Amino acid sequence: AGKGLYAKSAINANAIVCIYKGRTLRTIDAIRQKDKTYLMRLGPQCYVDPSDDVTILGRYINDARNKRYQNVYFDKRPDENCAYVIAKRNIASGEEIYADYGRWYWLSKPATKLEQ
Repeated sequence: AGKGLYAKSAINANAIVCIYKGRTLRTIDAIRQKDKTYLMRLGPQCYVDPSDDVTILGRYINDARNKRYQNVYFDKRPDENCAYVIAKRNIASGEEIYADYGRWYWLSKPATKLEQ
């Protein structure tokens, strides 16, 4: 897991938590990226990569595979080259922000070999 993003104060359901933005890329350039850790597909021929900007808060959001822990979702806006991070429910001050990265994020990662 990464560093995580935590609510500095209480956040109401449906509020914009932050904006996920960064360098914009077309599909061919996104495919050529060596490190795709922060790469997000917004739509056809539209990707965003905030890996060069540590001030983009959305890059610190961790994935929660269990839907009951997911408290935000990404409202992808390819026409604006960003995704709004929206609260799915009320989020308490100090609570960690979790989203769903989607299955393609995890399918693109190499498998981990378990020790016997």
